[in-house]
Amino acid sequence: MEPTVIIRHRAGLVVRLIDTSTGREIEQRDISFARNGKPLCPMYRSDGKLVFLDFPQEDCTLEVRARSFYPKAIVLKNELLTSQMPLAEIHLVPDQDYAARWPCGTVAGIWPDIEEIDAVRMADAACLAQTYDERRRILNLFNPHHLALDRTYYAVVNPDDCRYEPIEIVERCSDQKFRLSEPLQHPFGNYFPVARRILGAVLPQGHYALRVPEDASDRRWLVRWRSGGRDFYQLVDFALPDSVTLRSPPEGRAESGTEPCKGG
Repeated sequence: MEPTVIIRHRAGLVVRLIDTSTGREIEQRDISFARNGKPLCPMYRSDGKLVFLDFPQEDCTLEVRARSFYPKAIVLKNELLTSQMPLAEIHLVPDQDYAARWPCGTVAGIWPDIEEIDAVRMADAACLAQTYDERRRILNLFNPHHLALDRTYYAVVNPDDCRYEPIEIVERCSDQKFRLSEPLQHPFGNYFPVARRILGAVLPQGHYALRVPEDASDRRWLVRWRSGGRDFYQLVDFALPDSVTLRSPPEGRAESGTEPCKGG
């Protein structure tokens, strides 16, 4: 009898691709990946996740290209790749082709030295921050609808000052308790919403693009962008076309004093 040969593979990396505009998983198959410039081919699981077998555990850059989305490159660290279940959630930003087929609001233009851009919906108040355990980095929420908050990128929104603190949720401990990747840096009131954060794309030569869904009657979004190490905020109302271009705030009105939350 021929000896039995058993070949074992290790699920070195699991990837979940998210359409950052809708928050839904991307299900298309025409997606290409490259690790440090070398093409990779994943296995597709029935739950929509992609698995890379025997993925090397050294620090690397993973590039993703998908139809109707801007290319995305993320840095994967050894700490993630050597964990028991290495999972990378990658949010892709819709491009012009996407915007031509699906209704969405677009903020796009040029801002010198822009580093990042994202936004939250002003009407998104289904969850409210209550308490924070600094030692365990656990944020306790009023979450009456039992939302899963399983899309990583969120924000604690200050509706008085028209600004927010970006956060990343890395673990759902219960319906009310969520562990954050980093400590909170700013105090909050118990009426501050915790809202899903939509990411934008920073493109070559200072170009940027942000696309948000137009699926609600309230079309106001609070946009945050970082440039020169400073955060800027602007309230954008897609019902008012003149408000959808980023503009320079008065001197001193970046992080320390943003414009009130009142129209574009």
